[in-house]
Amino acid sequence: MKKVIYILGFLSTSNLFFAQKDHIAVFAGLQLQPGLKKHLPAFQMNGRIYVNDRVSLGGELAYTQQNHSENFGYPANRTRSYHTTFNVLAQNDLIKKENLTLSAYISTGIYFLSLVNPDETYTEMSYNQIRGVWFVNEYEVPRRLSRDLFYNIQPGLDLSYKLGNITKEKVGVYLTSRVGYQFVMGNGSFINGTQLTKPVFSLGITFNGPK
Repeated sequence: MKKVIYILGFLSTSNLFFAQKDHIAVFAGLQLQPGLKKHLPAFQMNGRIYVNDRVSLGGELAYTQQNHSENFGYPANRTRSYHTTFNVLAQNDLIKKENLTLSAYISTGIYFLSLVNPDETYTEMSYNQIRGVWFVNEYEVPRRLSRDLFYNIQPGLDLSYKLGNITKEKVGVYLTSRVGYQFVMGNGSFINGTQLTKPVFSLGITFNGPK
């Protein structure tokens, strides 16, 4: 498995020293993300800037939540976990045809896991100034039981099929599927990273074109 990571990492970063291109790509879609005991539907998006005709760099975000009947040893009748990843991303378009693109990617960053008691809340306030007038907003927040921080790395493949162009700048719209393997490292207060180390699958739309 380590050899696979090294190969995908090399493919994703092999051409970084070419001239920069005025070109970006944005992906948004649904991801099946490993949760506690099962995969969860998650929102995922990434944005990339091309540094040459094939290689792009950027960042990605994924978010989901899961309800549990277990209390994991905390004083609660039930719990809820929030899963958020913030990663940097490198992607290399290995095969680039008119309507089809196959890419290898590797992303790495931080995995936040927060556990709360949804039956116990407290009030938080936010302050906003609009045209010199201060407004106070109150909202209820579930009581946090724990917050864990992990390191994650995810190599994978991206397959995009062009659906057409939009706008006069000819921004391409692609149906994109992404298949990867998420490695999560570290130990938390009620879970360890190996429980979240599993395949990930994504399906969504990519907009690819000039800035």
